[in-house]
Order: sequence, then structure tokens, then C-alpha cells
Amino acid sequence: MSRIFFRFLLISVFTCPLWTNSAFSQEVEKDYFPTPNTATGAKPDPKKQKEKEKKIRYIVKNDTKKTLSGNRCFEEVTYKMGFQYMAVPLGQPYNKTGWSRWWHNFGVKFMVTLKNGPFWKMKVNKKYEECKYGSGDYLG
Repeated sequence: MSRIFFRFLLISVFTCPLWTNSAFSQEVEKDYFPTPNTATGAKPDPKKQKEKEKKIRYIVKNDTKKTLSGNRCFEEVTYKMGFQYMAVPLGQPYNKTGWSRWWHNFGVKFMVTLKNGPFWKMKVNKKYEECKYGSGDYLG
């Protein structure tokens, strides 16, 4: 029994340092981890390093009811969902007529539905209540 243990100990002591520092393991690292530290001549790719710009769409409303405009909590929630509310008086661009506003909002809500799922409005209403009572902002 001690002879087997002694042989195992000798083999493991002499082969482990050779295995970890071998040229084979360094080649494997270069092949699988092509970073600037291991690959010679590597250049950063600006497309991969640049953060993707988020396209924000605006839902046009006549007034600021149920928008909590100025409430940072609610604005962050809607920004993460890909839209924000914009109050525009009737007769201004984006709200010339009720029909043009409806078509604009239909397209925005369709895109938001594709991004966040069919129940996005329920999520927004829930967060509206949380942000409204959490911050004490009851007027928005």
C-alpha cells in the first residue's frame, strides 16, 4: 500500500509543475482567450466597446395626468421600457389633431408591446402607484 502511495506522490510532484507551466497550456490560453494581453497585434473594436444607444419613443398626451412628470423614479421606469410621456397641448406639432396623435401613439405603443410584452401597461401602472406613494408625489 505504501509503495503505491509513494509512486503516486512522486508522479504528482514531478508532473504538476511541468503541466501548469508548459508551452502547451500557454498555447491553449492564446487560442481561447484572444485579449490584448495574450494576443499580439490585437486592436480594440470600437463597435463592441461603444454602448448601444437606446431609442426612446414618446407617448404624446394632452396633459400631465398619470405621467408623474419630474418624478425621477417613474421616469427611470419608463426609460428602461423604451418610452417616455410627453405633454403637448392640442394644436402643436405631434398633437395637431386627435387623429395624428392617436396614430403616433399607436405606433409607439405597438413597438413598446413588442419590446416589453402585452402586459407592459399593467407594469407601468403598478410602478406608477409605487413611485407615487413612495416619493409622496401625488400631483403628477
